[in-house]
Amino acid sequence: MIGAETRLLGLLGHPVSHSLSPVFQNAALQHLGLPFVYLAFDVPPDNLPRAVEALKILNARGFNVTVPHKETVCTLLDHLEREARLVGAVNTVVHENGMLSGYNTDIYGFEKSLEEGGARVEGKNVLLLGAGGVSRAVVFVLGKKNIASLFIANRTIENAHRLSRFALGLFSFPVVVLPWEQILRGEREKLPQVDILINTTTLGMHGEAITLNWHNFSSCSLVIDVVYRREGETPLVEEAKKYGIAGQSGKSMLLHQGAKSFELFTGKSAPLKIMQQALEEGGTHHQ
Repeated sequence: MIGAETRLLGLLGHPVSHSLSPVFQNAALQHLGLPFVYLAFDVPPDNLPRAVEALKILNARGFNVTVPHKETVCTLLDHLEREARLVGAVNTVVHENGMLSGYNTDIYGFEKSLEEGGARVEGKNVLLLGAGGVSRAVVFVLGKKNIASLFIANRTIENAHRLSRFALGLFSFPVVVLPWEQILRGEREKLPQVDILINTTTLGMHGEAITLNWHNFSSCSLVIDVVYRREGETPLVEEAKKYGIAGQSGKSMLLHQGAKSFELFTGKSAPLKIMQQALEEGGTHHQ
């Protein structure tokens, strides 16, 4: 029940209308009878500093951060925990005693989703599409798991080079930046041998297709999409499966990063089964 003692939790992003975070976070809060409510707020980039300050003034307990704010929000916080500081991206903020502390639970979420999907990335050649905040968490996990090499393609090539420098600064595997157009329309002999393809762009969230020539990726055995759709698979995962390539969407990562955020917000163990059930039901009923 919502009362005067109920505290606010939230999600800041742009856009957020597709998000299932409020669905499964509120299900978990209600299941444990905790005095919080979780809401999503569509905050354009220019308004992020004011939105963060407003949540602080309103004594919100904390908030998650999604596209496109994961890197920008770091400058607005009082403290970054170690992994968030290393990757330079935050997706969870906890408010305590007037101080805002930033965490990166995407790292935990992506690692758990790999385990859950039985994906082995050790010694593999990985092609990463995208170079935003979540890509840093993905690269961090890939580095810890000792991949053989990393190829990065992004629509804005400067950001791809920035991500490359980040990876090379932490890990010793080779990193190569490829032009986005080369990946989409490239001739097979000009493309590297790719074992695993990971999409960290927002493409696919609203049903957009990433048009690849799948014959160029005959060595690829796994496609991982970090984004998810409310209902069904993303177009990328659907296409991969048509070519006999295993596919994994972002819902598992969403669940596990959300569970870790829940624990940081509430100090309680996340009721994972309740959250998973709400996530599955939320994907079939537009809430």
